[in-house]
Amino acid sequence: MSNSSGPLRPYQVVATIVGLNLLFVVAAAVLQRTTDEQSWWNRNDGLITVIDQVHGLLFMGLLVLIAILSQRNRWKPAFTITTMLLATIPFVSFWAERRTTKAVRGADRSTV
Repeated sequence: MSNSSGPLRPYQVVATIVGLNLLFVVAAAVLQRTTDEQSWWNRNDGLITVIDQVHGLLFMGLLVLIAILSQRNRWKPAFTITTMLLATIPFVSFWAERRTTKAVRGADRSTV
């Protein structure tokens, strides 16, 4: 791996955590609206709010890591923007992480 891949591992870890957290946050939002007031999801609204806020902070960190990778690897703006946008979609965010890892490692240079 070249020097341009230095922040790759932190990106992979944060992207995975953010992706899993995104699934939880979306599920919690749906379940809070579709279950009664006595459900676990509604009784633990405070905890879910904290998890949601942590997700927001981690997502901002993920955007910074994507920007660093983009600058170090000289990505086209379209690749950078789509990488950031794909990170907001449940399940697709995991594919986006793999796509980015391939791009950084040089396996998919033609699309970057």
